[in-house]
Amino acid sequence: KSAASIRWVLAGLVTAHLALSALLAQPAHAAWQSNCNTWGKIFFGKYYAHNSKWGNTNNGWGQGWQCVGRESTNTSNAWKADFDWWNNPNISDDEWHIKAFPSCVVGWQWGYANSDRGGLPVQLSANKNVTTSWNYSINASNWKGNAIYDLWLDWSQNPGGHPTDEIMIFLNYSSGAAPTGGYQGTAYLAGANWNVYKSNGSWQIISFVRQSQTNSVSNMNIRDFLNYASQTKNWISRSKYLISVQAGHEIWRGKGNTQTNSYSLFVS
Repeated sequence: KSAASIRWVLAGLVTAHLALSALLAQPAHAAWQSNCNTWGKIFFGKYYAHNSKWGNTNNGWGQGWQCVGRESTNTSNAWKADFDWWNNPNISDDEWHIKAFPSCVVGWQWGYANSDRGGLPVQLSANKNVTTSWNYSINASNWKGNAIYDLWLDWSQNPGGHPTDEIMIFLNYSSGAAPTGGYQGTAYLAGANWNVYKSNGSWQIISFVRQSQTNSVSNMNIRDFLNYASQTKNWISRSKYLISVQAGHEIWRGKGNTQTNSYSLFVS
């Protein structure tokens, strides 16, 4: 070989060595966890991301897919849901059906409870603080959905069937993704004005819909909503237990993702 070609080979080897050295010197990326199974869970301490596809799975509403995921070393309890849901053409009113509810759960969840329940269940009469912060974004086309806290209450700390009461706190909602039920007036709670709705079926549903929508709350005390329902209105017995808190997104349709940037829930 000529001297020029040898120099070319050596230069190539040096370049490749430098590139490999630079790659190895980079910090390792956190392991990405994902779960696409129906009812799939990703645990991080007292929290878990729940890949609920309940409307599609239980009732056949909608078509599409959904996964939850997070970085295993994240310290802000961040998680996300990727999805593509569209209406089932064989169901004439499918536009009005919820397809899925990816959420972050603390406490009881339909017969399952994490070993660390984060201070739940707690009896309403104990008047404990249930303080939460949540910052999220919704990045989806053709979006019909919301951002809510979903609270479950019951006489039992571990109900074997459907809980007796559900309280929903709406932070954000698109057209058609607000609650049903009878309008009960307004309430000023946790530093904001809320429209209040109530419906009674096989279980009682009380909904608080924020008049000024937001994608972030800081140190919001869920106790304010519990006390309004149980003391101000006497709709719920103070002997019942708050057994579960979920924070997530009900999805009617849409393609993209919801991203929780940070989340916390503390009982004290």
